Amino acid sequence: MIRVWIEPREACVSEMVCVVLCPEVFEISRDDGKAVVKPQWRSSEGGWGLVSDDLEDCVVAAYENCPVEIIRWVRVNVEEGESQRSR
Repeated sequence: MIRVWIEPREACVSEMVCVVLCPEVFEISRDDGKAVVKPQWRSSEGGWGLVSDDLEDCVVAAYENCPVEIIRWVRVNVEEGESQRSR
């Protein structure tokens, strides 16, 4: 699994690069016009999401192309709760 989040979210410039490159994971919030992790992935604990490994390519594309470099991700082992690789 991949944990993904946007930090600091306030720095989002709403260019929608993440939404275009990874629409399965990101969307623009109707509340403030900034990028967020889609509700189906979002944790009840906050703004991060836990997505399946098959979405890694699009998460990495969003990470690499974010104009303000605020997309974060880490591969996690859900059973053990340990990080395996982070960016």
